Amino acid sequence: MATSTSERPREGAGTCLPAVSSPGTRVGVVLLLALLLLAYAGPLRNLATRWANDADYSHGFLVPFFSAYLLWHRRKMAQDRSAGGWWFGAGLIILGGLARLAAIVLSEPLGEPVSMILCIMGIPVLLGGWAWLKWSWPSVFFLCFMVPIPGFINGIVSGPLQRIATDCSTWVLQTIGVPATAQGNVIWLTSGKIGVVEACSGLRMLVAFGAITFAAACLVQGAMWERIVILLSAVPIAIASNVIRIAATGLAHEKLGAEIADFIFHDLAGWLMMPLAVLLLAGLMYLFAVLFPSLPEGPQFTRPSTKPSSF
Repeated sequence: MATSTSERPREGAGTCLPAVSSPGTRVGVVLLLALLLLAYAGPLRNLATRWANDADYSHGFLVPFFSAYLLWHRRKMAQDRSAGGWWFGAGLIILGGLARLAAIVLSEPLGEPVSMILCIMGIPVLLGGWAWLKWSWPSVFFLCFMVPIPGFINGIVSGPLQRIATDCSTWVLQTIGVPATAQGNVIWLTSGKIGVVEACSGLRMLVAFGAITFAAACLVQGAMWERIVILLSAVPIAIASNVIRIAATGLAHEKLGAEIADFIFHDLAGWLMMPLAVLLLAGLMYLFAVLFPSLPEGPQFTRPSTKPSSF
């Protein structure tokens, strides 16, 4: 029987298969991931211990689950494989192995999970080519948020963030009528002082909120510039949340006493900062919906689209 023109395979489409449902592909993915998890059992155990013992990185437990959800959300992009790019995936896996070797030799434990992420990125590219790279890269990149910040980055960034938090909080307190003076990273009040130490710089919250804004940018159906603004909003919103926390502590210090202020600063505010930051992000997205209602690609604030994003 002759094959009609419309039924002939497209040129170069010989490897375009229903990749997600292919038994061979499923087996390959499962085997490679199983080998990878077995090889990185030690570094993963160390990461889980850090997440369990450090409240600043407790969000690490949720990162792999959301990464998997993001893959599922964009699953329509994985219906076909492309022939090109397998060599790039193999190169990423080799590079990940070399990075792990370097991390072991240099006694840099954080280098091992980074090398694991490189290997994970290589698996879909090896099996599905460039098409699967486009499908999977946001999910794999999201895994970076489960890795703690290296000490040298913390040392470089924490100082400026402390200073910004101190100056802005002092200005807020002065604006609402509370006598406050900043000296270095200390805010002096009439009834005492507040020390904005390194742990209060807001850097670690910035990492957690960076994960939230990246997730929002991937899930929201909107124009590229809107997604970029959402991503960039992580920095000012995280700083604003930290400033509100410190200013509220200063106000409580003056009006309610040092004991209640310490409770707000160390206990209550720690739980409320992230919901506050999410609320500010929601306000930004709502502002987009109000200011640009005529844009057909505007963000679906009230109901995220089920259509996979190509971001």
